[in-house]
Amino acid sequence: MAKKLFFRHWLVLALLLVPTLMSAQEVIEEADSVSEDGVTVTQYDLKECEWVDICDNPKYAIVAKDGRKGIYDMERHQNVTEIEFRNIYYSRTDENEDSTLIDWFVVKKGIKKGILCVFEENNDIMSIWMDDPDEVYSLDECTTIDKKMTKRAKKLLENLMRQHQMDQAQIVVLDAKSGLLRTWVRLDRDMEKEEAGKLLVHTCAGSLAKPFHTVMALGRENLTIDSICEGKTYRHTIKSVDDKVLHQAIMNGYRRSVAERKWREMNDTNNPSTSPFIMAVGYNSLAHQGTMFIPTMKADSVTVDENVFLEKDLASLRDVLRVDRVESPQLAWLSSETEWLGYATTDYLYAEKDKQQEEPIGKQIQFAGLFPVDNPRYTICVVAEKQALDISPEIFQSVVNPLMKWLLKRQ
Repeated sequence: MAKKLFFRHWLVLALLLVPTLMSAQEVIEEADSVSEDGVTVTQYDLKECEWVDICDNPKYAIVAKDGRKGIYDMERHQNVTEIEFRNIYYSRTDENEDSTLIDWFVVKKGIKKGILCVFEENNDIMSIWMDDPDEVYSLDECTTIDKKMTKRAKKLLENLMRQHQMDQAQIVVLDAKSGLLRTWVRLDRDMEKEEAGKLLVHTCAGSLAKPFHTVMALGRENLTIDSICEGKTYRHTIKSVDDKVLHQAIMNGYRRSVAERKWREMNDTNNPSTSPFIMAVGYNSLAHQGTMFIPTMKADSVTVDENVFLEKDLASLRDVLRVDRVESPQLAWLSSETEWLGYATTDYLYAEKDKQQEEPIGKQIQFAGLFPVDNPRYTICVVAEKQALDISPEIFQSVVNPLMKWLLKRQ
């Protein structure tokens, strides 16, 4: 026990020297031991693994099975860890003062990033964990959050979750004029206590970007939103979210490999680069002639990305995203007390990410919009999902409409 306490202390001191971890929240925890008197790790024959990658220290290998990774001892022919990590990177081998050899691995599991310290003598493991900055946004340093707005948005989301038995939901509100973040709330029915309120980077499909990519693809083909396809204008097919036509337009306007990647990302509910925050920022650019104001989450600063869209594309986007509750049936529920630029989409959830041929088990629904149209004050993005097929963006009326009315009354 004294030895483990000594190594725990030594591990913390060592990790403080690693630049990429200096700002991380330090949460130390002992992992399961694979020694004879420890907790037994599930063992697999190497033939069951999808691949085996020998580390620079050939004693260990990183193995993969069912899309997850683990550490394997090539000399003892045993799994050192469960095969449960999103990713693993071998770092280095150190020799301690008492000649103990220690191997370091960077690991990712769920929303956590950690360092595993493996003692070669008996494959004992010690670890330190923190939120993975590539998976979780933090608002700790953001000074622009409006507490009253956050309280109101959270209450509305709680009602949505309860009334419709949703699995999770998020809402983001930006100040349309400055681009600053005013609130970002996430609720998850099954999230663990320590993860409550954490804002996940990868939380939704990029389907709200379909109008943007379609309009840009049309421009590449010298077509406009008034061009006809299958008897209808592209304006109509975008407003009515006709995926078949939108897909074909994007395939025609981009190189095939690029188009396939974009379409896949726009329909992937675990898109590795999309969140409600990113979607809100994209829609907010419509209030600034195509310039994106991206909050940095630090103090009240933003980064600026100018000229994101061509002027003609921007005009077309404002046209097709101007909400017409007849031509845009998925937005018929929006309150008519103000005019909107907005869009709503539905994506199917599957039991396994990469097996789209399976029957869907649920839906992810999204909405993004800014209002009023002529002088935008706020941009809202709401994303929710449920492992059931009986939901549609219409349920957002209990969140978006009352929040919009409350925001318009504010000075």
